[in-house]
Amino acid sequence: MKKIISLSLSFALASSIFVGSPNYANAASFSAQPAVAAIPAKTSQYENSYQMIRSTLLENGAVGRFDPSEMSPKEVGALIQQVVQENPEILYYKSANVWSDGKIEYAYYLPTETMKKNRAALNAEVDKVVASINKPSLSDFDKVKAVHDYLVLNTAYDYANQQKKTIPADSYTAHGALLGELAVCDGYTKAAQLLLNRLGIENHYVVGHIKDGLHSWNQVKLNGKYYFMDITWDDPVPNKPGVVSYDYFLVTSDQLRKDHTWEEKNWAVATDKQYSYFHDFKNMVQVGNDYFYSSKSDNQKLYKMASNGKNKKKVNDVRAPYFAIVGNDIYFSNYSNGGYLYKMKTDGTKLEKLNSVHSVDIAVDGNILRFTDSTSKKPMSLALNNKAAAK
Repeated sequence: MKKIISLSLSFALASSIFVGSPNYANAASFSAQPAVAAIPAKTSQYENSYQMIRSTLLENGAVGRFDPSEMSPKEVGALIQQVVQENPEILYYKSANVWSDGKIEYAYYLPTETMKKNRAALNAEVDKVVASINKPSLSDFDKVKAVHDYLVLNTAYDYANQQKKTIPADSYTAHGALLGELAVCDGYTKAAQLLLNRLGIENHYVVGHIKDGLHSWNQVKLNGKYYFMDITWDDPVPNKPGVVSYDYFLVTSDQLRKDHTWEEKNWAVATDKQYSYFHDFKNMVQVGNDYFYSSKSDNQKLYKMASNGKNKKKVNDVRAPYFAIVGNDIYFSNYSNGGYLYKMKTDGTKLEKLNSVHSVDIAVDGNILRFTDSTSKKPMSLALNNKAAAK
């Protein structure tokens, strides 16, 4: 039995967005190959090896096998990468030694007992999140949006560790995103994969590049059409609780190509623009079946439309990049008048000035409206009876 190749996982830096991606190193030359290259298509030619590798990695097994009759040992590294990318339940894979008789020795970032504990916790959390989303009345689109919004609202980008270059292995996993509430792009992507898989929605892990390095995101299929979705880039960095962006929600290949690159022949082309109205949202609040949003194309003025993208109308001719809705009232930063905090009805009537502070990052917290003084950066609050509340 002869060991012929060693495979290792390296964490690749990708500008402000990070993704852990396996690099393949020949034991003799140690020459790294790009993670986006040489991933074989999953066909019957490799099916036995694929299932062998998948079964072992799902259990964080130390020793597994591939089928030497299907592929050469030098091809195994790319197949391991494909298995890891297509199975978000696999946690903490680090490296592998491949032997010519079909033996594979695996190494992981965490101890076995910790991995078992984290896997059980992840399964329980996925059950909980899916149960909260999977309502009979929801369409597949509603479920995709719910997954997108849930991850943005409940996960923060691991910015502190990114700055220190100390990103832990957990931040590259669905466990990190869903339970640690902290992740980098692979964590967001794999958490979305896991949830969408459980919701029965076709989706694919996509790996490519942004300006300064490797990155990952999702592709989803809705009503027979494909779209891309980069949840990581829709989550503000540093984190802003309650804020969801839709710049990279259900975009086309042409839209994504402006700042992402990928081996396009490996994924379906996305051409449909049915959901392009989301990309006009500077800020959006959903109330029932309506979206209230500040429009990028109209100087951040406040609009309302049905959640199917129809019946668009202007609420009021004021600029409102930051706002929150409580009952029939809209609390907003009036950029038509100094960014001061204002209030009006959801039909655009009864404008009322509430302060003389340039107010940003407006959010509702129970019976308190919270915002920030843009000049002093001081957090402030207002009781919803409109009496000032000290913080």
